[in-house]
Amino acid sequence: MYSGESGYVESTRKIIETTRSIRESLKAINGIFVYGDPEVSVVAIGSLDFNVYRLSDSLAAKGWNLNALQFPSCFHICVTLLHTPAGVADKFLNDVTESVEVIMEDPKAECGGMGAIYGMAQSIPDRSLVSDIAAGFLDACFETSETKTAKNGQINGHII
Repeated sequence: MYSGESGYVESTRKIIETTRSIRESLKAINGIFVYGDPEVSVVAIGSLDFNVYRLSDSLAAKGWNLNALQFPSCFHICVTLLHTPAGVADKFLNDVTESVEVIMEDPKAECGGMGAIYGMAQSIPDRSLVSDIAAGFLDACFETSETKTAKNGQINGHII
């Protein structure tokens, strides 16, 4: 699909406007804060009141594709053209607000899901171990050797 320079500029304008709207609205939600002053398309969210990975997990369960980060503990949304249609950013902000309200009922509750993994990984004093574990995980994910069929003639539950 070709949209030309004017289409690219218009898409960029929509993304930046949506990002700025999300940024300003997030700043008004008690219990969270926005890292820095995002100008283009990435908004990082943190909290001093609760484990912010709980919020990330809650939003992921609602269908939002977010990226958890470490040092500092936070997550971000990368605003794309998919977030710019009417109502999408509002839905995200409503989901954030609702999730924060629930989390603030018990802000010290333990974190599960991806938050537990990120929290555990942050606590490892030898950072080289994290790289080694991540490399092993990726190697396993992208293994290209031939898959062996189980004795029952199935691979991942499918009959071959």
